Amino acid sequence: MKKKMTASIVIEGKISVNAVLHSKYRKVLTLFYDVTKLERKRNIKQAKSLKQILESVKSKEIKVEVVDKKWFDKHAKGKTHGGIAAIVSERIYQKMPELLNSKLSTIFFLDGIEDPYNLGYTIRSLYAAGIDGIVMKQRNWLDVEAIIIKSSAGTSELMPIALVEDLETAANFFKSNNYTIACASKDKGKSIYQSSLSPPIFIVIGGEKRGINRTFLDKADLRFTIPYKREFAGSLPLNSAAIIIGFEILRQHDYSHKEVF
Repeated sequence: MKKKMTASIVIEGKISVNAVLHSKYRKVLTLFYDVTKLERKRNIKQAKSLKQILESVKSKEIKVEVVDKKWFDKHAKGKTHGGIAAIVSERIYQKMPELLNSKLSTIFFLDGIEDPYNLGYTIRSLYAAGIDGIVMKQRNWLDVEAIIIKSSAGTSELMPIALVEDLETAANFFKSNNYTIACASKDKGKSIYQSSLSPPIFIVIGGEKRGINRTFLDKADLRFTIPYKREFAGSLPLNSAAIIIGFEILRQHDYSHKEVF
């Protein structure tokens, strides 16, 4: 019987490689570096960063290969790799119970997001805002995971993420664990700035094309809107809405009672 091949992904750049080295969800299998980058006097900072990464892998079971510029010209997709790349394992996604690491957690459900760059930007912003985890519908991101890692500035490797079959199953799970089910909606909701987004909370953001199912909206515990300054009938892109909501949660939790000078 043939042994099942393990899927792997090629990533490049200091930030992406360093993120996977610190990730709990995948491993670096082989590290490639351009030795001439260690000797560059024009960019001492880049050489120092590369040395730090190489030092950090000495205690790990990671194969390290010295390559040259021609190797990167052939295998790298971009020009900002900084002389470092890696083959990494496929990501292990979490089960929903694994996201319940705290009674006071904030989980986002991102529905309808398809562009890997937008997903990466969204994860980066939610990570910066202190969001505890993300849930998305099941799909295969394998071919674009290098893009997600890079566009998220490595935060996709630190953020707990669960993949599920459908929204209703996820919402029922978090509801049964005493989470408030909240939905961002264009209408029939209180302003986000007048809504209490206290944890534990499960926040659902729909895609700009399809939005959230009306029946599901009507069953949500909390429904809020992001007010516009001008008359505008369109929806915000999912990543923009997620950023606004994520940082409003940060403001409510950490800054609402602090004095402003």
